Amino acid sequence: MENPVVFILGPTACGKSRLGMELAEKFGGGILNCDSVQVYQRLDIGTAKPTPEERARVPHFFFDELKPGEILTAGDFRKRALNYCVSELPKGPLFAVGGSGFYIQAFEKGMFEVDKPDPKTEADARRQLEEHGPEFMYQELVRLDPEYAEEINPNDTYRILRALIVAAGGKKMSELRKGFQPQPFPYRYIKFGLSMERDALLPRVQSRTREMLQSGLVAEVDALLQEGWESWAPLNSVGYKECVDFLRGRLPAERLEQQIVEKTMQLAKKQRTWFKRDAEIHWLKASDPLSEASDILTHEFQKLKS
Repeated sequence: MENPVVFILGPTACGKSRLGMELAEKFGGGILNCDSVQVYQRLDIGTAKPTPEERARVPHFFFDELKPGEILTAGDFRKRALNYCVSELPKGPLFAVGGSGFYIQAFEKGMFEVDKPDPKTEADARRQLEEHGPEFMYQELVRLDPEYAEEINPNDTYRILRALIVAAGGKKMSELRKGFQPQPFPYRYIKFGLSMERDALLPRVQSRTREMLQSGLVAEVDALLQEGWESWAPLNSVGYKECVDFLRGRLPAERLEQQIVEKTMQLAKKQRTWFKRDAEIHWLKASDPLSEASDILTHEFQKLKS
């Protein structure tokens, strides 16, 4: 029997990790991380990483693999994720859990090729980033390639710089993507989606943000800044960037929690828009996603055995 990859996708804070755990315990197999920031060591609180107790319940893969200062591209993400499929699918299904749409798309369909950047152009772009900051660079990308800019996080300096370097060479990332021929996913798969209306998601985000701050999120960020990792791209992700701004005096303490909530809700909206375009996703009922997903998987496993 060929075990499937079961994608569990959707916006942040909507219950994907919990559903993945419940399904992995019920059907066997393990959790494959498909969050682009949980792959990094020492980014624990702000990424809502699985606890040691949760990891002991079922096998977890692709967490904590990169050290501070290292960067994982979407292409690298695909290679490593597929390697886990090779090693783990013979043992049981993999529940691929995450909300990083671009990385999940790369995992499933491959990546378009981008020429190696001209060193001078890259140096100029990095200098502009240092001088003007990520918001200015993102607005430049909006001007030069609005279609691509719409799909990425305004704090994702790695992808913003890469897109601006490509644009400086007379091309657009959006055009390169359109010319890309997707590769077929080499394994059986099922896609489940979780989502919530804004009014239901907001209190969850507020509660989670408060818990992260109470658990030491600011201290987690401060320790990395003390070691000189301020320019490390993952620290521009939601939650971490706001803590950096607070520690550098750019954000008052009384605004920190609310700013993280606002940025998280904006991220959730972008994620929801991204995944809604995927017609293969089976959107589960928010009231009882486990029961519905279990019924579908039970039927799928029965078909595989027949």
